[in-house]
Amino acid sequence: MKIVHVSDLALPHIGGVEYVVYKYSTMQRNIGEKPVVITTKLFNTERREIKEGVPYYRLSKAGMIFAVLSLIKKINPDIVHTHSYLSSFALSYLWKINPKIPILRHIHDVYIGKYEEYSGWESSSLYENFEKLSLKLNYAGYITPSNYTKKRLVELGLDKERIYVVPPGVELEKFKNGNGEYVRRKHKIPPEKKIIGFVGRLSTGKGPQDLIKAAKDIDACIILVGPNPDPRSSGIRGIEDRLRKMVKEYRMEKRVIFAGKIREEEMPHYYASFDIFCLPSISEGFGMSIAEALAAGKPVVSYRIAAIPEIVKNGFNGLLAEPRDIEELRENLLTLLTNEDIYLKLKRNTRKSVEKFSWENSFRELMKIYSLYL
Repeated sequence: MKIVHVSDLALPHIGGVEYVVYKYSTMQRNIGEKPVVITTKLFNTERREIKEGVPYYRLSKAGMIFAVLSLIKKINPDIVHTHSYLSSFALSYLWKINPKIPILRHIHDVYIGKYEEYSGWESSSLYENFEKLSLKLNYAGYITPSNYTKKRLVELGLDKERIYVVPPGVELEKFKNGNGEYVRRKHKIPPEKKIIGFVGRLSTGKGPQDLIKAAKDIDACIILVGPNPDPRSSGIRGIEDRLRKMVKEYRMEKRVIFAGKIREEEMPHYYASFDIFCLPSISEGFGMSIAEALAAGKPVVSYRIAAIPEIVKNGFNGLLAEPRDIEELRENLLTLLTNEDIYLKLKRNTRKSVEKFSWENSFRELMKIYSLYL
């Protein structure tokens, strides 16, 4: 079976959507299918290359809008699985004129109403209007990572009978046995010092600024893992400079570590070093880093918003605060740092709470949906 994945960004760019595309396409290749990835060309990438047996075709952004149809026509796939906004109008048109090729649209999150706050751009009306139009386009079917995202799409008028919820997977074994001492040695963190960890883009939507505010008078080390996003490639404005100013203002220089973009093989060690994982994000279609932290056995502190409550159950495997409530966020962090009974109770439930989110389960559900259209 020939499968085309279309994604605005793909590896080596790192992000939740990019990793989903990578995992699904390589798993399809491993069972004998013929996946292809069409994406944008990034700096230092070839226009055509092979990654773990999967061909990647890289177009310009304009090409993703206008040339993607001719490339798909040459490939002649049995099914198209698109994660793309840039190609959304062209692919909807393709399905309309050629319904023999089913096109499934994977919508990983809905940003309408919060794009300005999430992206850091003050002028966001153009993007939101584009997203509204794009989300209402007709496709054979739709895939979302959570019930929350499905609900948002139904509210926008999409047919709920054609929307399928397929949570992405988590590398359960990968995050089971990380070496936290590796991180403490690397960053010279004393063994007695508690660590609050954050993994995500350094952008307003992911909330690192809220974590720094909440922890400014908490005696703990904070490790921020993740890149400062480049708006030219991601459309998201990085706030690392702002965060560093906050750290200096609060006199936190000795206990806030900007780890930056780390190697993938180091990720289990970073999660293992955390005592608590904190992601004060305002929009998560699923929450990949949250699920990874739970797989590593770390209680989570986050906001009660978007799809996060589908993974983090308040008082079971983490603590949830009301969105943008810095004081409640602070109280939750302090509770887990100072109350060992509550901490251990939540910690016991972390791994088992995400066992259902294996990549094998996710992939099985995805291929079942494909079979409905073939």
